[in-house]
Amino acid sequence: MKNLHFKIYIISTVLLDLLDETEGDTRFKNKLRFHINKTIKELEKITETSTSNQASQLVNEIWTSIEEQLKVLDE
Repeated sequence: MKNLHFKIYIISTVLLDLLDETEGDTRFKNKLRFHINKTIKELEKITETSTSNQASQLVNEIWTSIEEQLKVLDE
């Protein structure tokens, strides 16, 4: 699969954003956040996305698209 590491990075970033929006502070949430952050850091090493403006822009565009689709589902 082309750009698999980058795709996983994007999904992990979006998942972390969603997790931050959830209420409460449970052990499960903390463990999940820890593992997602670790995954993102390792992927940044592999894909060199930590300094990429393009990566941030793409994540923001995807997140905006997801939010728009979710609004449609809520109607």
